Amino acid sequence: MATATDLAPAADHLEIDTTDSPGPFVVIHTLTTVTGVNLNSDENGVPKTVNYGGAERLRVSAQALARAMRTQIREKTTLDEQAVSTRLLPQQTARLLEERGIDPADAVTAAALIVAAAGVAVNLERPEQTKSVLTVSPSAPGVLAELALAHFDDLADARQAMEKAITGALTTKTAPRRGKTARAKDGEEQAADETPKAAKPPAPAKLVPYAIAAQAQHALAPGTGLEVALFGRMIAELPRGRQPSTVQVAHACSVDPVEMLADDFTATDDWQDLDVFGSAMKGTHYLASATLYRFAALDRGALRRRLLSTGTPPEAVEDRARQAERLFTTAAVYAVPPGRSSRTGSAVLPTWAIAASCDTPASAMPAFEEALQPPAGLPAAAVLGDYLTRLPAAARLRGGTARWLAAVPAPALPATLTVDGAH
Repeated sequence: MATATDLAPAADHLEIDTTDSPGPFVVIHTLTTVTGVNLNSDENGVPKTVNYGGAERLRVSAQALARAMRTQIREKTTLDEQAVSTRLLPQQTARLLEERGIDPADAVTAAALIVAAAGVAVNLERPEQTKSVLTVSPSAPGVLAELALAHFDDLADARQAMEKAITGALTTKTAPRRGKTARAKDGEEQAADETPKAAKPPAPAKLVPYAIAAQAQHALAPGTGLEVALFGRMIAELPRGRQPSTVQVAHACSVDPVEMLADDFTATDDWQDLDVFGSAMKGTHYLASATLYRFAALDRGALRRRLLSTGTPPEAVEDRARQAERLFTTAAVYAVPPGRSSRTGSAVLPTWAIAASCDTPASAMPAFEEALQPPAGLPAAAVLGDYLTRLPAAARLRGGTARWLAAVPAPALPATLTVDGAH
């Protein structure tokens, strides 16, 4: 029996299922009105914008949207279906080695070595980091730590070489820069260095036996995780590190001119003495209001090929692909970047959400080349419905669901879609 403190979520009534609709692609079109938020800021903390159709529009980058979608998908999947985007793979591996009794300094060296042995470039000046962001399985640090621990003594020479490489990199970083060598005076000859140059030592990772390096590289394989199958990944150093995305996520763009707000704020010091006046801190947040159009698409065939190529059993591919599609369509409709969620309340549902199958994916942003004047939510829904109804046969929506939140009747849509106004 549910109680007031029951934290278990209810059944997911927001799930969108397009898996029974025919066609090689699934497309998602949404209209979402946001008010006084900063979902995606530029380097100055100002909401991103784009000039389109002669008007300044609010913009949310595809990367920010994809991040929000991936986060929501992770909440609804098991650990082996997820992925982690990080530069801290050596750090996490070192922590696990420390938990298994390895000295912290030795753990950092061993972790950097085993990650480098997998073929990934490690930042020697910061050995807890890789040089680029990796997308790997959450289990990768554990596998690498166990591998390094199992062969700890066998890798003694390689670990010593890695320690010297790290020390050398840190020494070079902290050493003062030398000026130009003074020229020798006229008639004065500089003594030639008769000492032969020492042979350059091999890179520490090359001292790791091939069998161990192969196991380390296998730990970074994409596996059968749904997240990588959908969004892909890029690890240029690995032979199979490049996994193209099977989805498209477009930059969100407002259908109306953006309304920008400079929100001045002050903070009160709770321990301020009665004789002291004024604010503990002052500042400015930049916020925006607009109605955003969002577009995303899924290539069903590419998704199935990707699952099959990364080790999913053939008999399980279809079920996994349908699961991935449901996760993607739901996240594409409802996931919103959190922005400054604790202060601006960015969580909002779309007024108009359409998820449908088709033969050719196409954005409806051209329908909004002429900016609408606010309030734009209801007019934009009518424009979007009209545009989708007039699509050519190749891009026509073949089946799916539309969800309408406004109190007025939903705009006209292709007859192949089911309009659901209950959500």
